[in-house]
Amino acid sequence: MANEKNPMGPVITNSLIKRFRKSIVWLYIITIMISIPIIYLVTQYQVHAESNKELTLMLDMVTSIREYISKDVRPDLIEAKMFQSPAMSGTVTTSKVASYFIKRQPNYYIKVASDNPLNLKNMAEPFEKKLLDQYREDRKLDEIIQIGEINGNRFLVSSRPSVAKKECMVCHGDPKSAPMPITSKYGMTNGYNYQDDSVVGTINLGVPLADVNTLVIQRGLVAVGIITSIFSFIFLIISALVKRSILLPIANITEAAVVLSKGNLEQEINVKRDGSEIGELAHSFELLRRSLKWTIGQSKG
Repeated sequence: MANEKNPMGPVITNSLIKRFRKSIVWLYIITIMISIPIIYLVTQYQVHAESNKELTLMLDMVTSIREYISKDVRPDLIEAKMFQSPAMSGTVTTSKVASYFIKRQPNYYIKVASDNPLNLKNMAEPFEKKLLDQYREDRKLDEIIQIGEINGNRFLVSSRPSVAKKECMVCHGDPKSAPMPITSKYGMTNGYNYQDDSVVGTINLGVPLADVNTLVIQRGLVAVGIITSIFSFIFLIISALVKRSILLPIANITEAAVVLSKGNLEQEINVKRDGSEIGELAHSFELLRRSLKWTIGQSKG
């Protein structure tokens, strides 16, 4: 009878382990369900912030090129009456530089757009016309960063206003007094009658929104993968510790209690007394077993 094996022990152990593991799995599922939207939103914010920073830096470079043309190149060309030079116009120079840049970075969008350009290639798209209206309504605006559709594609666009200066009037003022090289090349219909200090266009630079969203999804999946790996590692460790320190001792105590209830006082409760509540409980059961065994032994003697 002392060596009698009670099948309840393994059954209880397996039941407790299954319940514990099920609880951990549900905790993992709930954590992922909560984490995924948070990770997506945080990653989206970070990616947009990085893209905005990159766009601003590139826009600063384009603006610097136009400023260089305006201050360091154009005055000498006007004095020399070299109106046919591409360097005469910041817009033309920017377009030339942009064409070379786009060959190397085809996903970007660079354009100096106007609703009244000399070159019709620079005609503003609907989205760019809205930007123009915003700058004209609020002259304090110096930069707009927002999502827009250009040529059928969605971009994260950073733009700045293009303001007509006094020297611009040489080519963009009255078409009758415009230089012959300009009127012969572009005609006398578009790109004239600008007003000094008026917003005549926008300098736009964009990154495809699809690329940004793809990066957000990629980073989100990586984050979820990392969380899953960490959670799995913690799950294995905690599962092993809980099984050894809690579930198996509880199962042993339960098995011993069942055996005691059947009158078997020979089976010892072998649970390490480590100062924990479970250890003290097991020790109490063992003391009870010994006491009952001694009492019954005395009564029989």
